Amino acid sequence: MNNIWGDMAQYDPVTWNWVIAVYLFMAGLSAGSVLIGIGMRWYSKDKLTESPILKAAAIIGPVAISLGLACLVFDLTKPFHFWVILVNYNFQSVMALGVLALLVYTPLGIAYGLIVLRDELPKWGLGFLSPVAEMLTGWRKAIEVVLFVLAVGVGAYTGFLISAMNAYPMLNTAVLPALFLVSGLSAGAAANSVVALLMFKVDSHDKELSRMHALELPVMATEIMFLFMLFCALYFKGGAAAVALASLTTGVWAGVFWIGVVGIGFGVPLLSMLMPAATRHTKGAMLMVACSGLTGVLALRHFILYAGQSYIY
Repeated sequence: MNNIWGDMAQYDPVTWNWVIAVYLFMAGLSAGSVLIGIGMRWYSKDKLTESPILKAAAIIGPVAISLGLACLVFDLTKPFHFWVILVNYNFQSVMALGVLALLVYTPLGIAYGLIVLRDELPKWGLGFLSPVAEMLTGWRKAIEVVLFVLAVGVGAYTGFLISAMNAYPMLNTAVLPALFLVSGLSAGAAANSVVALLMFKVDSHDKELSRMHALELPVMATEIMFLFMLFCALYFKGGAAAVALASLTTGVWAGVFWIGVVGIGFGVPLLSMLMPAATRHTKGAMLMVACSGLTGVLALRHFILYAGQSYIY
């Protein structure tokens, strides 16, 4: 190596750090929660009663995306100039298209939250928002449909965002958007369970909760399939892409994957299915499984982002 330039060890290969990993997690969590909440409402025969799952989604959706956007803004070199990207759009940029989607998704999520939680607002000292909620109720169907479509886009967008990093073989793959969307559904279902159980005191034997938990296995199986596809794509691509598979066996991120993603994220929920039904459906067991699922998805975001940036073409 030319000594003028020094050793590459002096440079940090990580461009996007844990703040971006948390943003990716929060965006997927928000989208997944909304998709699960609205999807179950459409599937339910009772359209007049707001279920605890939908109420949970109405809170998680806007809160999670707002926290995620706060992480994104404060990670900027000049955080107080974030407004520039809101008025200047390059429609050939994945990030610009994502910002445009988020600019519509976030206020719609807040509006939908007010509609769903309109009966709860006075109890929380937010009665002054009730007239706004009543006014928005007439637009519920349109808001619901647009929000659902945007949630799909936001959930997949997080994968498109980092897959646009062409220099990194693990990130530059078409599987990531699908993987992030499905893992977002997993996180959304888990978060809905936690909020419904703790905040709305739903019974652990509630039918809506049971229906949502019935989705766990197929969603988890799909997530595992996409992970397998990602690693197969790297292996068969060869070269630097195949070298990136070393992230599964060496370094700290191998531990994050096998302990955080596989052991906690997949292992705990799968093992819980072997418990007796009486134990499996207790509040404590459900919270344990939900928290394990959230931990697994957060670990997956960190693994993909950090391990992905450790190997360059």
